[in-house]
Amino acid sequence: MMAGLRTAAVMFTTYFNAFITVYLWIYTLYLLICCLGGAFNANRRRRMEALHNVIDHEYYYPISILVPAYNEEAGVVQTVRNLLRLEFKRFEIVVIDDGSKDNTKQVMLDAFPLALETSRPIRYQVTCHPIHEIYSCRMGEVLITLISKENGGCKADAINAGINVAAYPYIINMDGDEILQKDSLRLACRALLESSNVVGVGGNIKISNNMHFRDAMPVSGGMGKNAVVNMQILEYSRGFLGTRVFQDLMNANLIISGGYGLFKKDALIAIGGYDPVSKGEDMEVTVKLQQYYRKSKTPFSMRFVPESICWTQGPASMKDLKSQRLRWHCGLIQTITKYKSMILNPRYGVVGMFMLPYIIMYELLSPIFMVLGCISTALSIILGSTSIAAMAAAFMMYVLLGLILTAITYIDNRYCPQEKLTFSEMVKVLFYGLLDAFFFRPYIALVNFTAFFKYKKITTSKWVSPVRVKVSEEP
Repeated sequence: MMAGLRTAAVMFTTYFNAFITVYLWIYTLYLLICCLGGAFNANRRRRMEALHNVIDHEYYYPISILVPAYNEEAGVVQTVRNLLRLEFKRFEIVVIDDGSKDNTKQVMLDAFPLALETSRPIRYQVTCHPIHEIYSCRMGEVLITLISKENGGCKADAINAGINVAAYPYIINMDGDEILQKDSLRLACRALLESSNVVGVGGNIKISNNMHFRDAMPVSGGMGKNAVVNMQILEYSRGFLGTRVFQDLMNANLIISGGYGLFKKDALIAIGGYDPVSKGEDMEVTVKLQQYYRKSKTPFSMRFVPESICWTQGPASMKDLKSQRLRWHCGLIQTITKYKSMILNPRYGVVGMFMLPYIIMYELLSPIFMVLGCISTALSIILGSTSIAAMAAAFMMYVLLGLILTAITYIDNRYCPQEKLTFSEMVKVLFYGLLDAFFFRPYIALVNFTAFFKYKKITTSKWVSPVRVKVSEEP
């Protein structure tokens, strides 16, 4: 019996180790192709800018900027002040205080001459918890609106409230701690000019923790002393420059980030707005739009514009990072489960036949494969069925390819292109790239693995705002 168990264990480890090796190489090569393509596309667009082949226009699309705020007293006023610096002809700012337990509402009332409106009609076109009060004022040409509503327990409910109050045909949703670069709306709207079928535009998200800003533009920063933040800098560079540019070419974007997304308001209303039950409302609403338009065979596109940049605070502690990633992975599980009928369904084109299967294999199930891979590797070493030297060589090749990918995306997606790339900065990139491969990604995989066991608890929990710090503003 023991001999039979040993034989079975050897067979399992041999085949599973081969599977994991192929799995990792396919993933890394896919990312490398995406990032090289993304870098090439970004450079081409920058050359067009330099040659004035992209024409600035006099046309514009009125936009309502929605800022859901739950316990955001530390940064919401600064966020609004930065939005007032945007280089755009017509927009409004709608801050949604989602029943905060801190002084979010009061700091807004103290900072701006907001007056209570007593006769403003509200048309509830998408579901949200009741709105109690609406305050408004004008700062120059920009209307600022503050919504005070009953807590809906999630960001999605707050966004829906903003949609119901928004006056303009296009909306942007963002977080209460973020900074939109002052040229971000102008650049995002170019995608709307290219086609009348655009229903959503995603922007580039970057980490603001180590940055210094002047007039809503970065002036210095990059790698700092916090390892947790630095590894997120590399992660965001890989994710936004590479994969989303590649998906954009196929009109197969499945996530327009909840940190910064531009949508046609009528499109969101047509699908019933954001799902208040979802813990990954950004992916859920994007997949729902893909399903709606592909099912009805209505021409549409959802674009990604890497030049349009939004700065967000990444979790600065392992505790906050763990909480964020558990919520993200549970949101992914929710979305895939909800839209499982689209998987391998030719009716949904490249999204159903390629992107959703890819997401399942390389995002949803990857933590399971990683944990099983570690167990299989340990067993194969104990059983002596695998050469440790060969396994180490294959792993180091994987790490090396990952470092190349990281360096390409970081250099092309640098925080302050006007600054020269220094030798010490590249040393930091390579150091944190190694730390990312040996620690950060395995840790995130383990966290995501536990999401399968904590799914019910997390999906029934309420909106928790992470710890915020004030972003550095230079005079």
